[in-house]
Amino acid sequence: MDDFYDDMAKMATELLTEFGQGSVQLKRETPGVVDPDQPWVPVEPMMAFYPLDAVVRRVSQKYVDGTLIVSTDNQVTFAVPEVVPALTDTLIIDGVELAMKDLRPIPPAGTPVAYLAFVAG
Repeated sequence: MDDFYDDMAKMATELLTEFGQGSVQLKRETPGVVDPDQPWVPVEPMMAFYPLDAVVRRVSQKYVDGTLIVSTDNQVTFAVPEVVPALTDTLIIDGVELAMKDLRPIPPAGTPVAYLAFVAG
């Protein structure tokens, strides 16, 4: 069964490469560690960036609900990155940082082979 998911992940990466990809990164921000000797000193958060094999396009009409996802939004389909993405992460698309409105694994159950994220357009 694992071979099936490995094949699907490879196919998703090939499709994303074939249809073109922009500069897309996943940005994860984690709180910094407070120095116990100087707890009054502000601590800068730590940021990590992960490049994504991704395709960005206008949102498909089937996902538009008129409240959370609107017709001017974009959908980003990307292969499984080094870390499991979370809705608290942001996407940097061609230098513009965007918050994710929704994040869905593909398939919805089991081992993800890709992710679908929705961002403002």
